[in-house]
Parts: sequence; C-alpha cells; structure tokens
Amino acid sequence: MRTNQMSFKRLKIEDYSKRFLNLLNKLESSTTFSEQNHWFEDLNKHRFLFETTQNFVRLQYFQNLEDVFFQKEYTFFNQIEPNYLNLVAQYYQVILSSKFRPQLEEQWGKQLFRLADVKVKTFSEEVVKDLQYENKLVSEYQQLLGKVSFTFQGKELNFSTLSPYLGSKDRKIRKQAFEAKSFYFEQHRFEFDRLLDQLVKTRTAIARKLGYSSFIQLGYDRMSRTSFTSVELSNYRKQVREYGVPFVSSLKREQCKRIGVDRLKYYDEELKFPKGQPEPIGEIENILEGFKRMFVQMSPETEAFFNELVDGKMFDLESRSGKMGGAFATYIGENNNPFIFANFNKTSNDIRVFTHEAGHAFQFYMSRHWNIPEYIIPYDSAELFSFTMERFAWPWMEMFFTKDTAQYKFAHLTNAFHYMPLACVVDEFEHFIYEEPDASPDDRRKKWRELEQTYLPERDYNGDQFLERGGGFYEIGHMFTTPFYFMDYELAHFCSVQFWDLSSKNPKLAWDSFIKMCKIGGSKSYLELITDANLTSPFEENSLQPLLQSVEKWIEQGDVLD
Repeated sequence: MRTNQMSFKRLKIEDYSKRFLNLLNKLESSTTFSEQNHWFEDLNKHRFLFETTQNFVRLQYFQNLEDVFFQKEYTFFNQIEPNYLNLVAQYYQVILSSKFRPQLEEQWGKQLFRLADVKVKTFSEEVVKDLQYENKLVSEYQQLLGKVSFTFQGKELNFSTLSPYLGSKDRKIRKQAFEAKSFYFEQHRFEFDRLLDQLVKTRTAIARKLGYSSFIQLGYDRMSRTSFTSVELSNYRKQVREYGVPFVSSLKREQCKRIGVDRLKYYDEELKFPKGQPEPIGEIENILEGFKRMFVQMSPETEAFFNELVDGKMFDLESRSGKMGGAFATYIGENNNPFIFANFNKTSNDIRVFTHEAGHAFQFYMSRHWNIPEYIIPYDSAELFSFTMERFAWPWMEMFFTKDTAQYKFAHLTNAFHYMPLACVVDEFEHFIYEEPDASPDDRRKKWRELEQTYLPERDYNGDQFLERGGGFYEIGHMFTTPFYFMDYELAHFCSVQFWDLSSKNPKLAWDSFIKMCKIGGSKSYLELITDANLTSPFEENSLQPLLQSVEKWIEQGDVLD
C-alpha cells in the first residue's frame, strides 16, 4: 500500500490505553508460559499500533511543515507520548517480574529484559509534564531549523538546497555560502541559546526527579546503552586525540596541496578535489533505477527489500520548500513497512545518504520478524547497519559516478574520518553541558570552541565571528533532539570500516556476517553484535591505530590522486 493511500485516523489515547491495560492484565495473570507468550505477542502488536501511527504522523508533518492538519497531529502525539511511555513502563515491570521470565528470555532473547531494566528507570508519572515540555522544545527547534529560508545568489534556499554551494569549486561561492549559513544562525542566536538552555534544564530536572544525579546516565539509558558506559567512551576519545587527530591533520595537509590553497579555511574543508565534488549522473528516477540494479545484484534479500520500497513508494527524496531538512528511515503501516526520507540536492551526498538510510531500512525489514519494537530499531547499534551498507555499495558506484568513481570512494572513505574528531567534540560537549546545567550560553560557546581547538586544531574560521565565538553547535540537531546519539555515528563508522576491509579480502564472509547481524537486529547489544561478527571493539586499547593504518595503506596504493 502506498503512503498516499494509507488511511489515517487519530488515535484515541483513552481507548488505546484501556486496550493496553486489558492486555497487560492478561499477560500478568497468565498461569502458563504458553498463555503468557500469547498475550506477550498480542501486547507487542498493540504497541506497534502506537509506534507506527506516531511514525506516520511525524513523516507526514516533516514532508510538509506547512500542513496544518498534521502539525496539529504531531503536536498531539508530543503531548500523549508520555502517557504511552507510562504504559510501556508498566509493561516492563510485568515482564521483569514474570515467573515465566526464563522461558520468555529463551524465546525472545535477554536483550529485551536488559532494556526493560534500563528503561523502567527513565519514566515515572511525576515527569509527565516535564516530558511534554521537552517534546514541545524539541518541536520548536525542528521548526526553527526546518523553516529556514533565505536568498542566496538570487534563489530562495534552505539548508538542503544551499548544500551544493558549500562544496562549490569556486572558493568565493563556498565562502559566501558558509557566511550565509552563519548569518542565519547569528540572527537567531538567542532563540537557539534559549532552546538549548531550557532543554538542558528540563532534562536535568527530569533526571533528578527520577533519582539520577545528572541527565548523563539518563541520556545513556534513553539511548538503550546496555553494553558500555561513559568510561569506555572517554577512553575512545583519548584514542582519537592520540591517533585520530594527527591522522585527520595529515589528510587536511594533503587536501590543502591538492586543491591548491595556501591554508585550508573552514569553507575549504568540503572540497576534496580542485575540479569540485563528484556529481551523480541523472535525475532521481535515474538514480533509483541504478539502486534497483544494485540491490537486485547484491542479494535476494536486498532485491525483495527494494521491491517493497518501490511497490509502496516508501520514499520521499526530493528537496522542496516547506519540507524538513535532513534524512532518516522509519517504518509505518500494519506491516511495519520501511520508509526512506531524504533531501536530494544533486551532489554525491545524495548517493551516500540513500545507501545510509537504505541500511537502516534494510535492517528494519530484516528484523521485523521479531515483532518487538525494541528489536526493529536498536538504538545502541542502529548506525552500524547504515554505515556498513554505505561500504557494501562501493562495487556499484560506477553506475552513478562513471569516471569519477575513484574520487567518490576516496572522498567517501576519508570524509567519515574527518567527522571522527567532530563526533568527539559533540560527545564531550554534551557531557559538559549536562555536568554543568547552569552554565551560561557564553560558557557553552566558549567550551565548544575549546573542544574544537583540541580535536580540530587546524580549523581556521577566517574571521567568521559567529563560529569563532563557538556557535558551531547550533546546527547539530541531535544535541537538541536526541542527546548522546551523535557519538553512535563514530562507533558505527569504526565497525563499518572493518567490514569494508574484510569485504576487500573475503566479500562473501563479510556480506553473510552483515545479513546475520540484520536478522539479529536489536535482539543483541552493540558489543554482542560486533563480537558475533568478529569485529574489534572500539573500546579495546589501541584499537583505532590499526584501522587508520589500513586506510593509509589503501590511500597509498590507490591512483585516485594521480
């Protein structure tokens, strides 16, 4: 069923809750495992009714921020979500204390119960109003960022349509494009400062009401992190400072020579080649045809997955006025159909973004047999599947870039490492703002700039006062919407490069391992997944250096820069 053919009816939370509690009572009062397992399945099916309806509303609203009807529905779901979280918390309590828990764990895996143990701490009725206010603030941020419109070179643009100018081979245009972005954020500086300040204080208040000393551990629990702590992340950031920062510095020195500038400015960082960025050939229809060939040739599983996307038109890829920027994958409908949302802008990033979101969507597709919401979207390892799909797509990139394929691969591989220190800046900054919730906006900007100078020592803002004062975090949406998520990109990238390396040596082994991971989905933790795949954990001491050496070797052996 196509999305535009899906009927929509507002969820009546009173009726939904009544049905939920009825099923929960039957689950709790079961006298045999068989009986309890039956009600367990029915209750999770009922949970999907809320989850998929909320996903559908969010999707419809993000597709058109001017749609008054779905704007109201989106606001409605932000208000009732705490009621749903309350119901789920009760469900967690019941399964955790079930006398048939050992049998349920054997049937459905231990991870659900680990998650329940963590998640049950993240909610109480005392914080319902705070959660509603937090959702309201997140929505304000999304509207502020999503409704961006400014004139650049005679055109009305948003951040998605500005993107090609940020990577222009004309240095003057690049500089002007970055300045236009900074000007917008400077104009709205007080709004972004207010939103972040209120979010930090609200989340801190929620954490303290729930018995946490700060929001940090609550943030980790919200992220479903059951296999690592802030200590492991701190140790990984130390590796990045020791090995990653010098590696990225060497990449930037070579980039500076390659594009022919005396000193790399912040507006030069996106340009990897003097002739400009590789551009995909054709319009959206041509690109989708290329992806169809790729997924058909990749495996029977990916062929069936892509056919489902196309048959249901489960994607929205065109950038347009009024549409939320960015990209994501979600699932909707009675069959938990995966859906891809993106904003194509005729740059190489269109190809990367589609393969990335297709990685998410493919994992949803392969994991939905579990019929457990926590297992379809595994928050602690979700990015592992998307980054890895980006790497597995390499053999088909010539369809999109022809003679520029080698340049695309070089930029694709090295760009991810350029983001490695940024991810550490974001992660350490988030720890700071929740350790010091009363810090002023000026203190936060100062800290951001200090961290940039630690992890990105060559970054030259060329007199851009907004960025020099530390305003660069305003556009990091995850900081406002899903704190502590951003570092997951780096942890996933670390593992995806291992898959890339293995695929060059034993493609069948690498792919089979990936398929197995997708089927497992969220039924295992991040560390369990990568252990099963025989990948090295980023938390192992000196784990980063060998990875960097593999990439260095690939760069040295390639002829991409000739």
